[in-house]
Amino acid sequence: MRTPLRRALDFAAIFVVAVYLAPLYWIVMTSIKPTKAINAAVPQFTFEPTLDHYYEVFERFNFASAIANSAIVVFGSTAITMFLGIISAYALARMKMRGADGLSLLILSFRFMPGVVIALPYYLMAQWSGMSDSHVGLIIVYVAFGLPFAVWLLRGFLLDLPRDIEEAARLDGLGWFAILWRIIIPLAGPGIAVTAIFTFVFSWNEFLFALYLTSSNVVTLPIQIAKMIDLYNVLWGPISAGVVMQLIPMLVVVFLIQRHMIRGLALGAVK
Repeated sequence: MRTPLRRALDFAAIFVVAVYLAPLYWIVMTSIKPTKAINAAVPQFTFEPTLDHYYEVFERFNFASAIANSAIVVFGSTAITMFLGIISAYALARMKMRGADGLSLLILSFRFMPGVVIALPYYLMAQWSGMSDSHVGLIIVYVAFGLPFAVWLLRGFLLDLPRDIEEAARLDGLGWFAILWRIIIPLAGPGIAVTAIFTFVFSWNEFLFALYLTSSNVVTLPIQIAKMIDLYNVLWGPISAGVVMQLIPMLVVVFLIQRHMIRGLALGAVK
């Protein structure tokens, strides 16, 4: 039997979830709402759904190119960040290094730097090296900005793994890289999944660096959505359609690896 306190907590939880989901519901409804209903003085909740806004973002705003650019940059930067992060985190967590804890904090401190502080230096370096408005230039910047947090997070996961298996494998003659590939990565799969999600979400939603480093060839989704604001008009329908399409890949990724994500967040909670 539910007590009054339990019922109150249930209602409070439902209220909090509703508050968080209300903006998402409003965006989805706006993306399929006719322009006349969107601009009505009184909000309209009953209307005939339309996909005109989705067609418009592809025909007028070249959304297919923006999706392709985001996919190339995000998946490329996430793969490189995870590769470098796993190797670096394993070295800091397992190899006998003097001052490993202090070095880990130093690496993490680079992530605390506000992006707006280093956006202009990144822009100048991209102009000087000829990598402005290119996939490679944007991938390098995303890796540089996301790697410190990935190393710090992965090191915490690796420190919670037992050392006995590694020591037994080392007695069998396996080297550092063989142990990392055959033992550590499978055991730390949930932690790696969590780190990959954070890295992916940051790169997929990043706006500031993409604004500075792209102009026409490598425009990503957040920048393309921002271009839907005209000088005298805000195209709420196309903007909402673009936001919905930007949310879908993140929801798919989280849904596919949610089991690993939950295990990864709980890794180390119970000794």
